[in-house]
Amino acid sequence: MRSDQTTPTSPSPWWRTGAAIRFGLLAVIVVSLSVAIIIAHPTRSSLAHAVGSNHPLAPFIAIGGSAVLTTALAPRTLLAGVGGLVFGFVGGALYIMLGITIGALIAHTVGRFLGREFMARHLSGRMLAMEQAVAKRGTLAILISRMVPIVPFGIANYVFGTTSVRMSAFITGTVVGALPATLAYSALGSATARGDAVGMSIAGVMIATLGIGGSVGSFLLWRRRPKRTTTPAPAAA
Repeated sequence: MRSDQTTPTSPSPWWRTGAAIRFGLLAVIVVSLSVAIIIAHPTRSSLAHAVGSNHPLAPFIAIGGSAVLTTALAPRTLLAGVGGLVFGFVGGALYIMLGITIGALIAHTVGRFLGREFMARHLSGRMLAMEQAVAKRGTLAILISRMVPIVPFGIANYVFGTTSVRMSAFITGTVVGALPATLAYSALGSATARGDAVGMSIAGVMIATLGIGGSVGSFLLWRRRPKRTTTPAPAAA
């Protein structure tokens, strides 16, 4: 005898869901890019040779190349130094700042598409509290992370995409937070190209100041991290 009732199917394990598969792909992409950038190891001289300030499309090459390299986890400080070396302080800072901002947006979009659903479903405990604290502070949290030296800029772009931080806050915090270091390293590259010892010294002081300030920011951020809350035990009857 044939039954009209169908046997209910059990839900798939969490690691076989589409959200988990996309999150796994995101992890593979970030790890692969990290390994690739270590192996390829772009240098200041190779990047400067690849751009060339005399090329009529040099600014567009610098912006597009910086965007691609930022997405590929290349150090933004290296890019800013090369920008100053090739285009001078103003041009280098402008082109590289545009490039790393575009690259950050690309990485953020990839992180949002591949990882946001999984994180929204499975974050809990202290990690959920930290994500909520970052989302609540928005622009300030992004800005501080850009100035903290222990937070890798490229990886953070993908990670922020998996959070509930608004895109406007991400863009504002990225631009404001990344600008000081971009200016400092562009100034260093420009002074190096001119053989300006005084300029190199000033840029070095700026970079050291940013490093100290970022370290202090790291400590303050750690002090303000979400604390684990404990539920008091019920009183005995």
